[in-house]
Amino acid sequence: MTSNPDFLIVYGTLRPPFDNTFSQYLRQRGRYVGEGSFTGQSFDMGSYPGAVYQENSDTRVHGSVFEISSQKEAILTYLDYYEGVGDQFEQPTEYIRAIIPVEFNDTTTDCWIYLYNLQTDDKPLIESGDYSVHIGKPFSWPA
Repeated sequence: MTSNPDFLIVYGTLRPPFDNTFSQYLRQRGRYVGEGSFTGQSFDMGSYPGAVYQENSDTRVHGSVFEISSQKEAILTYLDYYEGVGDQFEQPTEYIRAIIPVEFNDTTTDCWIYLYNLQTDDKPLIESGDYSVHIGKPFSWPA
């Protein structure tokens, strides 16, 4: 596993069709390289999703992959704030930043990701694994 990958997968409000300040920041500083997926599940948290990585799952979560090597530290620091990740936030945090294997462009590559870090027992499962489809705004690029 790569200890500091150059790629980030986003599956929720950082992905088109969302156009908040943080998603704009990512699109301006990262380079979109394709759609990807990983084994796990995603859940509807109300106005955003949360995903969990499950290595041997039969279900997949879908997202958009960005190459972030040119401004990796700045991008991850900014998005850590958005996702509430880090020691300055009350623990346990809702999300953690992790590295997982992601399939995109016919290969598997380690990517940074923000995974949901709390219980999902009472959260509705997103059956399709794709939050943009779930909310009726299917992904399209360019944003």
